[in-house]
Amino acid sequence: MTNRISPYETGWLSMLVARRLATLAEAREAMNRVAQAAIDEMERRRKAARREKRSRRRRRRDDQMDG
Repeated sequence: MTNRISPYETGWLSMLVARRLATLAEAREAMNRVAQAAIDEMERRRKAARREKRSRRRRRRDDQMDG
């Protein structure tokens, strides 16, 4: 995994604006959508990892009580 929050290359929105395929406002809206999607994905992964960690703890505790 990279340190970027999205899989898009640096400058892709600037290129769209420079070629007049998008306005600056449209590019900013797109950037915000991409950033929000990345944040949502990071949050989903964090919750899944936390759920897995709790599950492992419970299993370990149950094993200790049985033994």
